[in-house]
Amino acid sequence: MRKLGLAPGSPGQRSVLATVRAIAEADVLPGPADFATDFAPGRARVRRVSGHNLWVLYRFDAIHVDVLTVRNQPPVPVEPNG
Repeated sequence: MRKLGLAPGSPGQRSVLATVRAIAEADVLPGPADFATDFAPGRARVRRVSGHNLWVLYRFDAIHVDVLTVRNQPPVPVEPNG
């Protein structure tokens, strides 16, 4: 997050952490506004950080949620069956 200029305790960093917490605590994933993007190897889900041009990429299974990266450029969505 520091590479994106998100200093510890900054509003942007707090918003990213709140987004990660919301993903981790969700009863159902992906969320209704989440979408898929290519992320080698395979794909990842994406959730926008509210109020910021920041995007959290993550993967999940029945037990784990893995946050892969945070970007400041919107990822390109892939077709659901593409």
